[in-house]
Amino acid sequence: MSKRRIAVGASLLAAVLAGGLAASQIPANADGAPQTDDVVGVGSDVMQTSLNFLSDGFGSDPGYNTAGNKNRLFSFDASGDANGRKTFTDPALGTPGVLNSTIILRAGTKPVQRPNGGSVGLAALLADGGANRISFARSPNLPTATQQTNAQKTVAQGGLGSALHSVQIATDIDYIATATTTNAPAHLSGTDLVNIYNGTYTTWGQIPGYSGTSTQAAQPIKALIPQVGAGMRNVFLNGLKAFNGGNAVTVPAGITQVQQNDPTAITSLSSTDQPNAIVPFPLGRYNLLSNGYFLNPDTAYSASNPAAPLTTAGISLITDGTTGATPTAWSVTFPYYVIFRQSDLDNDPAWQPGGTLNWVQTLFSNAGGPAPFVNTAPGKALLTDAGVTPAYSDLGSTTSGP
Repeated sequence: MSKRRIAVGASLLAAVLAGGLAASQIPANADGAPQTDDVVGVGSDVMQTSLNFLSDGFGSDPGYNTAGNKNRLFSFDASGDANGRKTFTDPALGTPGVLNSTIILRAGTKPVQRPNGGSVGLAALLADGGANRISFARSPNLPTATQQTNAQKTVAQGGLGSALHSVQIATDIDYIATATTTNAPAHLSGTDLVNIYNGTYTTWGQIPGYSGTSTQAAQPIKALIPQVGAGMRNVFLNGLKAFNGGNAVTVPAGITQVQQNDPTAITSLSSTDQPNAIVPFPLGRYNLLSNGYFLNPDTAYSASNPAAPLTTAGISLITDGTTGATPTAWSVTFPYYVIFRQSDLDNDPAWQPGGTLNWVQTLFSNAGGPAPFVNTAPGKALLTDAGVTPAYSDLGSTTSGP
């Protein structure tokens, strides 16, 4: 079936991607051991590249750490692979097995399980108590009212002894991805997706107005969804509420969970399942894939024969249907939040030697003073490099609801 698909122009990242990507241009995965006064972030997969760029720069655009400040900005990736996928046991030892990799949040401390996803990252911040190993969480979702209440409990009571403060740094758009050759219709409305993801529609022919062949109409829909704990799972399901009478969509237990933002979630499926698969997929990650930022992690390192870039080959985004009475395709614009303790904004001493600003004021929130790094021209340029739209807003202790 024909589709109107997303057109990703070469101009988006052309300035920083011109001439290809040499290995030396790619920021190192932030998996060192941060020192006591470094700033440490964890959480969302979809946001990790943006924070990596802000930390270490990209191409000719310098990051915060590029200036050589004594104290650094660290942002641990959500998974052990910079492409946003889980790591595996050595294939030489037999059939590879998926691992939940670990990180060392501060030099001299024991390894902990890597927080994989915005919701998990926020939970890790809330569980940090008085250890102060985690400075901030990356998340596409604001803290709930319950999380705010729990954060303000004393450390002895299992809280942080502080409210949570949120700053929006950018926006992205979530679309539905399919295989390039697909049985899905040219658009999928919010109502269609509610009925697919609650298990009402199980074949394509059940979608009102479906115009495929009778063989296509009888094919089973292969609905995929990001893993539990992923902020993008919440973004997707929250985006469907408006089409479900404001009620949460209950996803059947048997639905296939996949690592968010991974194009191989579709392309690794069998030839039978690929044409019937759909998965929510963010534009920012699609842009980076389209422009060759990520290299193929299945290829062993070789200086003389570097790995080829991963691409969007094999997947497409449904961005719109036809005009007129036909509904437009579902999408949702979502924010990138950085979430930290209010006390770190109010009480922390100067961060860099000889400076006057604490780390929050320096990087993320400084009302009435010099713009924090994320809201400066260099910071905005790096967010644009990451394929998202800079959109700064200091929200304070705002919550997302119950």
